[in-house]
Amino acid sequence: MTQQAGGEAGRAGLFAALKNMIATLIAIGKTRAELLVTELEEEKLRLMTLWSKAIGAAFMLALGVVMAVFCIALAFWEQRVLVFGLFAALFIGGGLLLIGSIKKQAQQPSKLFRASLTELEADMAELRRYAKKPE
Repeated sequence: MTQQAGGEAGRAGLFAALKNMIATLIAIGKTRAELLVTELEEEKLRLMTLWSKAIGAAFMLALGVVMAVFCIALAFWEQRVLVFGLFAALFIGGGLLLIGSIKKQAQQPSKLFRASLTELEADMAELRRYAKKPE
């Protein structure tokens, strides 16, 4: 009769341990999902910044080209040529600076999922260490 009581107590302890392990795994999954959402938001912001710079560069280069055309068209008309020429150089220079910034930012590797993968690797290492531990 003692064996039956011990068997039932062991079974209850096993179910409690199993429930505890499932709750821990769910909590780990929830944390990782929250981290994943944060990383997706950061990547969205990075892409929006990249697109904003590209649109700005395209606008400035187009405006610079228009100003350069006016400069050529007005080449023989008093000092207005100097003014149009300076503004054309200013807009073209600004566009080229933005293009350089876009290239620099695009060459940097994306940080998408980096933190999630690091945390998952740490979790796997901890689970392996726990599984190898004799009880």
